[in-house]
Amino acid sequence: MAVQRFVFAVVALTLATAGCATPVAGRPVAGPVPTTSSSPEVVRWMNNFCGVANYLVASGGVRFDQPPSDPAAAKKAISDVLGRVVDVLDVAVHDLDELTPAPVTAADAAVEVIVEPLGRARDKFVSAKSTVDGAAEMTTDVFSTVMQNMTEAVSVMNEAVEKMSVVSLPDEFTEAGRQAENCRKR
Repeated sequence: MAVQRFVFAVVALTLATAGCATPVAGRPVAGPVPTTSSSPEVVRWMNNFCGVANYLVASGGVRFDQPPSDPAAAKKAISDVLGRVVDVLDVAVHDLDELTPAPVTAADAAVEVIVEPLGRARDKFVSAKSTVDGAAEMTTDVFSTVMQNMTEAVSVMNEAVEKMSVVSLPDEFTEAGRQAENCRKR
C-alpha cells in the first residue's frame, strides 16, 4: 500500500512537471482501525516514508505554464520553475536517504529503488536549470537542450514508477502503514 502511494506520488510529480497536474477536490475519509500492532520503530519509519510521498504529491503543483513573451522574463520564469522542481526533488531524495538503514533490512530495497531514479531525475533538472541560467538569452538551441533534459528527467521518473511496481515492503511494514498517520488515505 505504501509503495503504491509512493508510485502515485512520483506519477503525480511526473505529470506536474509535464504540465498535466490538475487539483482534485475531495474530503478525507477515515481508514480502517488496525487490529494488530507493529513495532513503534517500524510505524515511525512508515510514517516518514509516507511523509515523503505526501510531500511529493503536495508539491505536484509545480507547473510549467506558457512562458512570458519577453525573452528575459521567459528565461527567469523557466529558471524559477526548474529551481522549484530541483528543490522538491532535493528534499525528497534527502528524506528518503534518511530512511536507511530501515528497521528491517528488506525495506532498504524499496528506498534504493526510489532514490536512485529520483536522484538521476533531479540531476537532469539541475542540468536544465544550469543551461537556462548559463545562457545569455533563451535561444532555440538553449530551449531545445532544456527540453531534452526535462524529457530525460521525466523518463527516468517513469522508470522509477516501473521499478516500484515490482517492489513490496515486508508484511510488518504494511501493517505499520495502517497505523502511521502519514500513510492513511486522505
